[in-house]
Parts: sequence; structure tokens; C-alpha cells
Amino acid sequence: MKIKICFILLGISIAFTCACSERQNTIKIAAAKDKWFISPEVPEQSDNETTADTDSVIAPDLNHNGIAEEVRLIELDNGQGRQLEIWENSERLHVETSYYTNPGWVSIFLCTLDGEDYLLRYCSTMYQRTCYYSYRLSSLAEGKDTIIQMNQIDFDINFGSPIHSSFDPEAIVAFMDEVNDLFSHSIQMLCIDSNLLNTFKKEGRLYDSLWWLDDWEPDFIRDENKSLLENLKDFRNTMSALQESIKPEAIDELPITETLGMSFYSGAGAWQTFLGLNPDGSFVGEYSDADADKVYLCYFHGRFGKVEKLTDASWLLTLEELELDTGCNVGEEWDVKDGDYTLHFHSSNPYGFEDMDGAALKPGAQFILYSPDAVGHEPGTELYGALEFQTWMHPYRQFHSAGDNLGFWGLQNLETGQGFFEDARYDELEDGRVY
Repeated sequence: MKIKICFILLGISIAFTCACSERQNTIKIAAAKDKWFISPEVPEQSDNETTADTDSVIAPDLNHNGIAEEVRLIELDNGQGRQLEIWENSERLHVETSYYTNPGWVSIFLCTLDGEDYLLRYCSTMYQRTCYYSYRLSSLAEGKDTIIQMNQIDFDINFGSPIHSSFDPEAIVAFMDEVNDLFSHSIQMLCIDSNLLNTFKKEGRLYDSLWWLDDWEPDFIRDENKSLLENLKDFRNTMSALQESIKPEAIDELPITETLGMSFYSGAGAWQTFLGLNPDGSFVGEYSDADADKVYLCYFHGRFGKVEKLTDASWLLTLEELELDTGCNVGEEWDVKDGDYTLHFHSSNPYGFEDMDGAALKPGAQFILYSPDAVGHEPGTELYGALEFQTWMHPYRQFHSAGDNLGFWGLQNLETGQGFFEDARYDELEDGRVY
């Protein structure tokens, strides 16, 4: 089926090695007298994860059975990370792991609500000015990690880029209010996110006030006398004015001289979408997905009616026409017998040419075509911030410098971020179709 390999951090090398080397000694977490959080030091500075002025040990009841549990911290891989373990008597109930090399660190807190203890996991990631914030509140009752409450929000601050998607101050504040309310009932257990730790230190409590708002001086300076919502609105206005939008230049045709064969697939599962893109903007494609004797299928064709040059390596395309050629309504099923074997076909929408709700795109939807010279190493370059698109590359790689170019043609659906990439296999197909 439609399976995508998700890269949480979208391009950063992550040390996900299991606890291959653990120190024998563990550290019990203690709550500070005058602080509601614990500030772990980086390995180079100290091996001690606790504050000095402690006299009580955290003894939660996360499985809600009336028996106090023990919380242990273990150093991993010669100081490269920390592992949090929840023990009851001699049984380890739960494990959480974080590594210092991972910029999407999940921070763990003990949250107590109405006398009941819960695990609060919080992740606040920014990469290439794209933000992924999420939290999950759960209990360990009845031996299961059961989610009680969760939420997430994605946004970006690439205001001048054609791939800028969303920055809703009201929605961001609503999310942060949820998180900070939970923080007000929490004690930190494991956090190696330096930005978050510095924010806690600045605030003097467990409170995330969004560190990146203080990272733009002199262009933008947070006003401490204003609310978070007011500062976010001011930030949006200031950065929108500073990051001048690219002005598209209308051109007559695509920057290709022959049919460009492209494909969209994850590398996992048996699905794929092939596309033949012609210099005049017309295209023909097929989506197929095999699951045992079930085959999901969509033939389609269409045209990009408007082509605008963004940079020397990128062009904005506007969809003028998209027609399904499968011969059946979407959702319709039929069988094809081959001797004693029967295939069950399902008429589908064109995966890769869908909107966020899974429906076929309508005229007016936009795409970006990237040449092999496209780069994404710094703000203002073609692929900077196009993180969803980057995850579909085969093989996946990072953009560190001007020498790290895309290397092949790419086509990004701006509705979903999904990407088609140049595929030599298209030349082997008859009329661009797979039958």
C-alpha cells in the first residue's frame, strides 16, 4: 500500500544505535528543592544528570498500581546519549532514549494530573527553518503505553520562499498553551535539547517561549512586554518584509527538449507512480499498487498551462488539466481472471497528483520543477526548506554546500510536498504506460 519512509529529522544523520555500551552505574533522578526541572549537563562537562541541591527522589506511579517506581538514567555509547528507564522492583517497565547528535530530541517529563502520574514526551524540532512540534501524554497502566492526550503542529518561517506553507500565530500559541499547561504540572526527567534547556533556564521554570524568536537580532527583537501571540504576529510581519518573495518570470515552455520520465515511490511497498512530462507541459501517468491479489490502479493525463521561471534551476508550474483514464469511477472494483488466478482491481486517484485529503488535484494547483543543478544548502536556494520533497529522493542525501546539487530532475507537488524524480525506466515503457 502507500507506504512512506518517514525521516523525523529530514536529513540529519541520526545515531539510532541501541544501547550497545551502557555504563554499569545508573543515576537516580531527584527533584530540586527550588526548581521544577532538572538540568542535565552535556557529557564533556559532567556525568551527573541531577542538580546539586536535591533531597528527594522521584518515585512515580506511571502504571497506576499503587507501587512507587524507580527512575534511572544510563549513559549510552561513551556519553553520546542518555537512556531513561522506569523500574518497579526488579522489572524494567519502560525505556526512553535520546542522543546528543539528534536535533529532534524527544524530552521526557513526569506529569502529574489529578493525582495520577503520566509520561509527557515533547519534541520541538527546527531544520531549514521548518518546525515540527509535538507532544504525547501517556500512562503505563496495565502494562501498555497508552496515549491519553496528544497534539502536533508544523509550520515554517521561510517567508520569502515559494515553498512557504504556513505560519499561523493563533494556532502556534494554542499549541504552546497546551504544552506549557502540561509543563506546569511536570518535572523534567530527560532532556538533552540545548535550545529547550536554555529556554527553561531563561524562564526559570518549565516553559517553552520559542527560542528562535530571540535569534534574529537586530532585524527582530522580542518585546518582553507583549504576549507570545503579539510577538509572533510582529515576527511574521517583520520577516515577511525582510525575506523578499521571488518574482516569477513567465516563459513559453518547459526547460526540457524531450519527454522527461519521472517516478514517485517510497522504496518500501509495491506502489509507484510513473509520469511522462513533455516539453509543451502535457503529461501522462500511471499509479499502481499491488497487495497480494489486490491491485490499485489509476491511469491519468493532463497539462501544465502556465510556466514561470523562479531561478536558473527551478520553475513554477500551474495545473491546467487533470483527467483520469482508468475507465472506472474512483473506488470501483473489478476482477480479471488469468486461468485459476483472479486479480482484484480497484480504481484509485493519481497518487502524487492528490491534495491533502487524497482527492485528485483541481486546475490551479501548483508544482515546482527542479533541474539537476538545484541546491538547498542555505536560505534562498531552491530546495532549502523543501523537507517533505527531500524525503522522497532516492537515494536520500543532505544539502550542505553549493556543491551538493539535486543531480536529476525533480517535480514537487506544492499541495503535499511529495516529489517525482527523473527515472530512466520510463524510456522502457510503451507510450509512457505500464501495462
